[in-house]
Amino acid sequence: MPEGPEIRRAADKVARRLVGGVLTSIKLPYPPISEFDGVLGDASVESVTSRGKALLMRFDNGLTLYSHSQLYGRWTVNRISTKVRWNRSLRAEFVSKGHAVRLWSATDVEVIPTKDEEAHPYIAKLGPDVLDETTSPDVIKNRLESPRFNGRSAASLMLDQSFVAGLGNYLRSEILHQAGVHPKTRPKDLDSENITKWGSLTKSISIRSYESNGLTVSDELAGERKEMGERRRSYRHSAFCRNGKDCHVCGATIIRIRVSGRRLDMCPKCQVES
Repeated sequence: MPEGPEIRRAADKVARRLVGGVLTSIKLPYPPISEFDGVLGDASVESVTSRGKALLMRFDNGLTLYSHSQLYGRWTVNRISTKVRWNRSLRAEFVSKGHAVRLWSATDVEVIPTKDEEAHPYIAKLGPDVLDETTSPDVIKNRLESPRFNGRSAASLMLDQSFVAGLGNYLRSEILHQAGVHPKTRPKDLDSENITKWGSLTKSISIRSYESNGLTVSDELAGERKEMGERRRSYRHSAFCRNGKDCHVCGATIIRIRVSGRRLDMCPKCQVES
């Protein structure tokens, strides 16, 4: 499932083609939104952004196209002349500036009043967005220390969108590994210094992934590992998808565990249970 950085990059890409332009055509073949074909076709796109793992396309007529990609949804941007060859189901298409912006295969798609975004059942449950400028490391640290969250295991907490929105499986593994936090450790088991480190890395690793198209390690380290023959799925991370490979920090072997059926990659030497 795409995580916060991937959805924010998709929003940026869509915004570059639609915001400030004229929609020359629109298709909304997906039944839950088909009735808005004419209404949105006469409007302009004012902004495109993300909240957690949802993308919000706002129009100047007071409506917002909400979409959550879940496992299979995907936004694409192509020249209008490009022939797309795959079997995904088209949900929405917007043409502007000679490019077609399309949403494929998502099942959680709605058109809602922009003024009611915060009341949407998904958005209403979200914590602060990890990529938002107002979500500072201190904000995250304070949430880690709050009674609401400090008794939860790290593995569970890092996937809870009400804690911090936008985190997912790979960010969880990366943040906990680089912070040296065991998946079973609870925030209240740690001292202030380690909580501060955890909060800071939650922010910086998420921003790093957004700005670098998925890297959660430095360019230098990723380059070194690429030269060594590692595939991108592993050289771009410090722990995730590096199970069976050496830890960058201590040299121990990264292992894979399952928490509630979902994979989590970690270093058994760097991440000792508190």
